[in-house]
Amino acid sequence: MENNSASTRPGQQPWYKDISRSQWKVLAAAWGVWVMDALDFLAITFVLSDIANEFDVSLQSTSLLLLATYGVRWFGGLMFGGWSDRIGRKIPLLITLLWFTAGAVATGLAWSFVALVLFRLILGIGMAPGFSLGATMVAESWPEKHRAIGIGILDTGWGIGAIGAALAYNFVYPEFGWRGMFFVGLVPGIILGLFIAFMVPESEVWLRNRDALRSKAKEKVAFKDFPAIMLFRLHPGRVGYLAIMMLVLCFGSWPFQGLFPTYLKSLGTAAHVITWLTMTSAVGQVFGFFASGFIAERLGRRLGLGAMLGVGSLFVVALVYAVDHLPVALVCAFFSGFFLVGSSGIWGTILTENLPTQVRASGVGFLYNVGVIGGGVAPFIVLSTIDKLHFDIAEGIAGFTLLAALLAFVILKFVKETRGVSLHDVSGEKNAADEPQVVPSSSHAAQSPGAPL
Repeated sequence: MENNSASTRPGQQPWYKDISRSQWKVLAAAWGVWVMDALDFLAITFVLSDIANEFDVSLQSTSLLLLATYGVRWFGGLMFGGWSDRIGRKIPLLITLLWFTAGAVATGLAWSFVALVLFRLILGIGMAPGFSLGATMVAESWPEKHRAIGIGILDTGWGIGAIGAALAYNFVYPEFGWRGMFFVGLVPGIILGLFIAFMVPESEVWLRNRDALRSKAKEKVAFKDFPAIMLFRLHPGRVGYLAIMMLVLCFGSWPFQGLFPTYLKSLGTAAHVITWLTMTSAVGQVFGFFASGFIAERLGRRLGLGAMLGVGSLFVVALVYAVDHLPVALVCAFFSGFFLVGSSGIWGTILTENLPTQVRASGVGFLYNVGVIGGGVAPFIVLSTIDKLHFDIAEGIAGFTLLAALLAFVILKFVKETRGVSLHDVSGEKNAADEPQVVPSSSHAAQSPGAPL
């Protein structure tokens, strides 16, 4: 069995020296897109109450802006993913960056709540493949034994974007109001686009399959042979259980991510304290994302994800009840970000390791963005529930975070362990392997490179 541990043995060089310059460029591009994605999206979580006041709508209705963005991402993920499986990874990654950057600027220019909803829908389609394309490129370019580490580092971009959103709330919001928050990413987005266009290589795995794909492209391709259709036709069982997993995982992190700034504002918390708490959580996310790859390599994908979720949910509960004690709240905010949000650094590894090359971008794009519908609807469900049951926001955030964590533990029992699985083995597997099987954590066969998924 191949040892995928990230630790360095005597005589071995550090893991990062195995990564070539072009592989670092791929990671930098994917990471940058994920930073900008987070910055443009998370800005709205700081100003939900401002938007509600300006357009005279309820806070529950305003929270649906998150769902408006997330609810259409499955379509964008499938569309861009299918396109990427046919023409390559790089150009669709560039287009998604330009698309959601323009969508964020349009959000800041919205003249009515209806226009705002429309712009968030458009933004959602374009931002859908931001992570999935990046994760696919990293998975296909980085060495197999460091794949989870690369995707974990990629996910730190979300934490950096969250820090950027918190800083924008502290420095931009007081001067330019809620609209100014959505213009922050314009210049960095243009610079990143130029870097991707001129400095980043195409996916090596995709290039190796390009000739076969081009020869097929010259023929009249049957509808059933389009990557997005093949995904459902050949792998329906896998799509089903991975979609359920992603819905629960995304739902579980968004009561905290989507409503914590609103909760603090409802308490009359000073703006600089909100910035400190949200930025501390974001710093925790960065470290958590980075650590998630090492945790996944050491403990395995399922156990690592489950452990981080469990610990993170407990810190979220502690945080919402400790906000009046700033030193304690800062510690809890850091570890909430590290464990709960940071655990999502393992999601991309599980998805990319479960899907063959010919449908990988389509599958990751679709499944990741089906999952985020759970995140988009979570704040609305929390706010609606606490309104009917006369709870406060703290109880809603804590209760739903714990509930989702418990559901995730159950679902992870049915997800296959993929530590040590080669992407080439995934490409050659039989369709009969689609259906999930309960794999005991002690099973060595489940973790061997040749074990079927």
